[in-house]
Amino acid sequence: MERIEHHCSDLPGVRFIDAEYHRFAFPRHFHLDFHIGLMLDGRQRYVHGGESCLAGGGDILLMTPESIHDGASEDDAGYRIRVLSLEPQWLEQAARAFSDGRQGTPQLLASQLRDAQLQQQLHGLHQVLMAGERLEQEGRLWQGLATLLERTSRLRIREPGQGFDAATWRRLREWLESRLESPPTLDELAAFCDLSSWQVLRRFRNHCGLPPHQWLTQLRLERALPRVIAGQPLSEIALSLGFYDQAHFSRLFRRTYGLPPARLRPR
Repeated sequence: MERIEHHCSDLPGVRFIDAEYHRFAFPRHFHLDFHIGLMLDGRQRYVHGGESCLAGGGDILLMTPESIHDGASEDDAGYRIRVLSLEPQWLEQAARAFSDGRQGTPQLLASQLRDAQLQQQLHGLHQVLMAGERLEQEGRLWQGLATLLERTSRLRIREPGQGFDAATWRRLREWLESRLESPPTLDELAAFCDLSSWQVLRRFRNHCGLPPHQWLTQLRLERALPRVIAGQPLSEIALSLGFYDQAHFSRLFRRTYGLPPARLRPR
């Protein structure tokens, strides 16, 4: 039985498709966006660029805008695939950011690859696109695009080699403390530091060892911990610290501290 789910994300121009196909066969067609498909299981036979191709579990398929292709299950077992759909400006922006403005839209040199690091990054990105905060979605998308272009184009990615100076970090940290209730987007973070999104993402990791969304989540949990122990209402804590809801807060709290916040209530 066919199952096809289309999901929008918080990021403009980014969609996510989770699908399982058995008897349905795609006719020759094209997309206006970049499609990055991750085969989960089964096998898909398709024709792309005049060549017949076979993809199996773990393979990553790359379809550029307006490239003609088809697709069907190789056998009766069907196949499962998750597809990230990106409007072209995402790769254009990424190429400029990764090369400090030296390169425009890159040409992808492969239509199929198998890469463990990119597989892992795509799995993580799919999860946060379904249920994650925008800052985390942006960070994971940028990192995935960096790996993709590094593996499939001639783009040489320029890595910021350092973190922040002491004054900048102090100013940035104070600002992040003021944004606990409404965490910033990656664009806002970059604008505050007068850097590109990629530069601030890499400098942040170089400085603290964590990407911005993980560091900010940990800061919010640390601010929540004494309030939980003091017996404040969990819904109030979650709302005031910018968590999606109490369940989201409790899940992250348990993952970090080993038990749900309700277990730390004063007796």
